[in-house]
Amino acid sequence: MRLFMATYTGATSGLAAGVQTNDTSLDFALETTYGTAPGGNYQALRFTSETLARQDSTSRPDEINAVREVSQSVLTQVSASGTISGPLATGCFDDFLAGVMGNDGKALTLTSGGAYFNFNPDGSITSMNFSSADYTSQPLYGGVIINSPSNGFKNVYCAYYKTEIGSSTIYTADLGPVGSVLKSKDGDTFTYANLVNGSIDKTFTVRKKLLSGFQMFTGSLVNQMQIQLQQGQFGSVSVDLTCGNMTRSTTDIAAAVLPAPTGVVHDSISGFLGLTINGVAPVGCVTQATITLSRDGAGNDYGMGHADACGVRSGSFMAAGSIEFYFRSWDQFDQLAAGTQGPIVIKSVDGAGDGYAFMFLNAALRNGKDPISGKNQTVKATFDIEGNPAAGGGTFAIFPLTGTAAN
Repeated sequence: MRLFMATYTGATSGLAAGVQTNDTSLDFALETTYGTAPGGNYQALRFTSETLARQDSTSRPDEINAVREVSQSVLTQVSASGTISGPLATGCFDDFLAGVMGNDGKALTLTSGGAYFNFNPDGSITSMNFSSADYTSQPLYGGVIINSPSNGFKNVYCAYYKTEIGSSTIYTADLGPVGSVLKSKDGDTFTYANLVNGSIDKTFTVRKKLLSGFQMFTGSLVNQMQIQLQQGQFGSVSVDLTCGNMTRSTTDIAAAVLPAPTGVVHDSISGFLGLTINGVAPVGCVTQATITLSRDGAGNDYGMGHADACGVRSGSFMAAGSIEFYFRSWDQFDQLAAGTQGPIVIKSVDGAGDGYAFMFLNAALRNGKDPISGKNQTVKATFDIEGNPAAGGGTFAIFPLTGTAAN
């Protein structure tokens, strides 16, 4: 057999005009003190682009002079901000999700040992006899998935909150005829959302590696995250950061850089596990879904004596979104007209069945449209999603999905 025999071997140096994007990297760590880059481990990110940069604000007086030129400027403020964009891959952006939602994740599943369902006149249900330990372990509010095969409840998503009377929890779900009493069987499960919006403040140090040094974006608050699912596209994520400052460092302060999660990117075919509005899927196929989580009123504060930020306001949590699907029924327009509010759930996983169920705990559909775009087209309905606090608290929750069967 003839072997490949090139005349020359080796590589050519000096090829690139500058730093190549493939040679850069992003990683981050949670700050224990605002604006102070921590040591310890940093977490690598998977990303497709980023726009993190420093911004200088200057001012100059409107002096009158015979030369007819502007006066010398003075530096008044230094800030930094930008957007990190990347693929929706399970686990990759979980820390930033916790940052924008202001909470830490907690896994909890309670298994029924005879708890009963009591249907109230408004259609909500009350579970009254959890053990004291089980009751204490529940977060104050959030989302829950109820599975009770004997009662025909399979993966029922609803909001809940704990009362101050006894060991009772109110589950805002319409699961059966008003006034009925249904008993669950041993083994029925209540799976609580791993992450729900809260009041924990989080800022990060984000490092951008270039050449032999780093640009350090300290005091980075996640002021918005957007998750985009669209027919014909891979799932995508964008993270908007407001940073206290950007400095350059030639020292690698990380004890280690943890590798980024390696899961397959979410796709819009087998990875999209559906969308439900008040427990019911739209009749027409969904073509697009967007989730926007933000911190309303967040921003840096500045003082005299230094140019960078003194601190940051974390703002108030907001959840919004939009959906688009083929128009085949008036159901959602009727809900909009009636002012109906309730849970909206969007589920997406990777090839291994690992992913998320994103849940608006108490959302309203707004601004419904069904435009006629031209001849030989299928009409699509579009709605904005307005997230509102559920009774007892909580606006948005995330359930991790593991090994979930894909479509």
